[in-house]
Amino acid sequence: MSSKWLPPDRRAVKVNFDAAFCQHLKQCSSGVVIRNNLGLVMGSGVVLYSHVADAFAAEALACLHAITFARDMGFRKVVVEGDSRTIIVKVQKGVLDRSAIGVYVKEIRIMALNFDYISFQHADRESNLVAHTIAKMGFKIGNSQCWVEEVPPDTVAVIEKDRNLKQQPDQARSIIA
Repeated sequence: MSSKWLPPDRRAVKVNFDAAFCQHLKQCSSGVVIRNNLGLVMGSGVVLYSHVADAFAAEALACLHAITFARDMGFRKVVVEGDSRTIIVKVQKGVLDRSAIGVYVKEIRIMALNFDYISFQHADRESNLVAHTIAKMGFKIGNSQCWVEEVPPDTVAVIEKDRNLKQQPDQARSIIA
């Protein structure tokens, strides 16, 4: 497993997701970023949820948000990546999940049928940093938002780090599509 974000195959987009969970308020914020094989941002978003039982439910909701957002943007071939190994393994298994988050896992599997190709992969925190940053930002923003072909301003530096951009002062290279 790499600690650096890796691009998907050129025929697909990579959808990274993460969740930030506030235990005492029982709220979570899910962050999603969709990038193509060049690392260009196709879209990003944050959704706030209330009455969330625990961090596992928060991660499951973030995964569901990720594939819903990818579907709504019209992508048919996706690689979904998150740093919750538990969620990724549960979604990959083809068995009935009777855990507390089983209903979310079932919904994710049903939503996955909307794609021509979909795979779920575990990512470590470092390679999932953009989604993590967006998720944490959700509590500061205070509402759900999405961005098409861009990311929130606070995440531009993280995208640059992921892409290892070495910009010259006189060159303007876009980090977004």
